[in-house]
Amino acid sequence: MSAVPDRFVLLRGTLLFDWKQWNPAVAWRSTPAMAIALGAGIAAGSPGAGLVASAGAYTAGLGSLHKIRGSYRLPMLLASVGMALSTFVGMTLGHQSILFVGLAGVWAAAYALLTVMRGGTSWVALQWTVFLLVSSAFPTSPRAAAVRSALVLAGGLLQTLITAVVLRWTRRGNERDSDDPAERGFLEGLGDLRSCLSLRTPVCLYGLRMAIVVMAATEYFRHENFLSGYWVPMTTLLVVRADVFQTATRGVMRVMGTIVGAGLAGLIAAHLRPSPVVLAVLVLFFAWWAYSLLNVNYALFTLSLTAYIVFLLALSGLPPAEVVHRRALYTLLGGTFGLLAYVDVFWKTRLWMRSERELAAEKKAA
Repeated sequence: MSAVPDRFVLLRGTLLFDWKQWNPAVAWRSTPAMAIALGAGIAAGSPGAGLVASAGAYTAGLGSLHKIRGSYRLPMLLASVGMALSTFVGMTLGHQSILFVGLAGVWAAAYALLTVMRGGTSWVALQWTVFLLVSSAFPTSPRAAAVRSALVLAGGLLQTLITAVVLRWTRRGNERDSDDPAERGFLEGLGDLRSCLSLRTPVCLYGLRMAIVVMAATEYFRHENFLSGYWVPMTTLLVVRADVFQTATRGVMRVMGTIVGAGLAGLIAAHLRPSPVVLAVLVLFFAWWAYSLLNVNYALFTLSLTAYIVFLLALSGLPPAEVVHRRALYTLLGGTFGLLAYVDVFWKTRLWMRSERELAAEKKAA
């Protein structure tokens, strides 16, 4: 290593709140699709179905913040279709299959390699991998998996339709944005992706780290067979970044936000004892804040996201207190696996610091 790492990067990354990035517009245009899905499920006497469709709608809504080849619709559509396919594969195989462990590694590595691409390509791959991991906790027959996949797809497509209408109506739905340099160079990005397929390149090493650590977390989930244990590999996937300090910062913020968000949701559930309708309102409330706080601060976003997930799962009949405990514990485990991806870097840093101290001692003695 050639430079001393910034010792305050964790503190700054955790405490920095960029309120200029607060975006209530995406929350207002994205929550209606979730409300429709949840309302339809409750009205039909199947809140679980509404939960699944709402989850697809929520994730597709985040896709409107990304672009592929200048289009915001393309990430939303690709994410919706890919999430549905990943849901089918995950539910059909189940997390107890050793084949699934290898497949999770392939999905995770593909996401890591696609980070070299500009625009929303890697974001789409991330959502595919998340839904693969989550759905593996609910193994079932291909027919039942197809139904759940259809619900995910329906939620995503509904969100895409509503977002397109809203953005067109507000005159912000321009398909092309040639003035944005982040959305240019798609073919150049393909060339970069081909050239990085070597262990000598940082992005390929990142992909290898990601695959190994996600497979390890998935195998732990498979071996321990925890209920809701998919949060372990999912958290690992979300916190591992291209270098150790980004990974540590994201891991700390993820754990902090999850613990506080889970605690807040637990307190609300204990005092309100909410009905399905009230649960749906709480889901929408915290989803609104998660959307709007996404780029303000990752810990604050995770807080809102955690509360949203707790109340969303409560709609399916899971006790909120149980969900809170699991979410906090498994997120901590997933963050630990994420740090293990860079155990060699920690070791090298330790050796480097020791050699620097020894060199300084030698100079002083001389």
